Amino acid sequence: MDSFLTFPADTSSLSSNERQVLEKLSGALKKLVALYQEQKNESLPGANFYPADATREEIQEAAKTNLSILDPYTFVRRDERGGLVAIPYSKVFSRELEEIVSLLREAADLSEDEHFQHYVRARAEDLLRDNFDASNKLWFDVLNSRIGFNIGAFDRHHDKLFYRKRAYAGWVGVLHEEEMRRTHSLRAALLSGTRKYLPGAKQAQVPKIQVRIEETAALGGLDADFLFASNNLPSSADLHLIKEYGTISTIYLPMIRWRFQNWIRPIYERVFAPSFRTELSAEDISRGLFLVSLFDEMTRPNVRYDDAASRLEECYAYIDEAYGDVLAIRSAGYLFLKGLLGEQELKSIVTAETCNILSYLETARAREYMEAPAVGYAMFLDFFLDGGALQWTDQGFAIDFQRASLAIDQLTNVFEYYLALGTREEAREFLKQVDPQKIMENLPVSIKRALAR
Repeated sequence: MDSFLTFPADTSSLSSNERQVLEKLSGALKKLVALYQEQKNESLPGANFYPADATREEIQEAAKTNLSILDPYTFVRRDERGGLVAIPYSKVFSRELEEIVSLLREAADLSEDEHFQHYVRARAEDLLRDNFDASNKLWFDVLNSRIGFNIGAFDRHHDKLFYRKRAYAGWVGVLHEEEMRRTHSLRAALLSGTRKYLPGAKQAQVPKIQVRIEETAALGGLDADFLFASNNLPSSADLHLIKEYGTISTIYLPMIRWRFQNWIRPIYERVFAPSFRTELSAEDISRGLFLVSLFDEMTRPNVRYDDAASRLEECYAYIDEAYGDVLAIRSAGYLFLKGLLGEQELKSIVTAETCNILSYLETARAREYMEAPAVGYAMFLDFFLDGGALQWTDQGFAIDFQRASLAIDQLTNVFEYYLALGTREEAREFLKQVDPQKIMENLPVSIKRALAR
């Protein structure tokens, strides 16, 4: 089924009831996929959220007298007179949501975790009311629950007109307690640093940033479609909740392994010179991919601005996506200087991220709806190429890690400006200079052939 992925999660530590909970929540995610498919339409900038013939200006004008037109949880349709009206998700999908909610309530009844019971029941109610604030607040009570679960409409990547409408997504998995212990010192060190903001920027103070590392059992909706390796909730659109409660990021270990086997390792072995690969083993790159995903989710929420999304509108996603990856590598450098990461680990992180960028740009050619991450990654690759960080030899690529550090600093400054102070018009002009296809076409022929395989 499209947009639904399952993984063989180890459930041996779960009780019989907990395994039934996992099964019912996976079933709910599977039913969610049909709703997500109704929202998705990669041939239209507004996906299926708005009428295909509606212009941005017409929608903006209608929203002046009907605020629900740009509500994140409504479809916009034409009435019998041709005007624009808003219809809540819960009304369009009333029958389907009732089936999903029924499974959530059954799962809550089976759960042996009181906090998890309350959270899942609240999530069920929020699906029917098109507002997830109540259950988002309870999300923080289940940080250490053995089962991790989320379902709802969160990310805005399909709305390229306004970056407002949210698409359905979700996941369910089992907490990986060993990996949580293993990364404790790294996570604690990252959270102990103090961020500096540009003067005049409207920074958002985030009180708490927390992480769950899970053996994911199922991904549904947008997260499966985009092959995400992690997610951070509350969504960046829910800044009022982030400022009050903080965030919890969830790392999907099976998806990181899938990415490594299907994307990262093949590119590393085909694209990088053999002499370079003698320095870093496949296991090094695998660990680097995990760490860059972890650092991305931990650093991204720590740099939020009150007005960035509303100020940059549809341009926000393009810059924010790439900025998270840049910050992840910069954070790795910070941990290296603190003596918490070795030089080999730092090099593995930079190399894994470079492979990730190349693989995403190639994948985006067949998945047009991945345009936002692709544009961000194209900026990243362009800076690495222009700055001499990624160097071509007769046998393949090699990375100059000193030049990579300089390129990361430059990228950080550029992205920081747009997110902190830049206008939509400035961002649009900046993004016009970024052409992922042109950047990929300018790569050496042998590299393009290797990527195409």
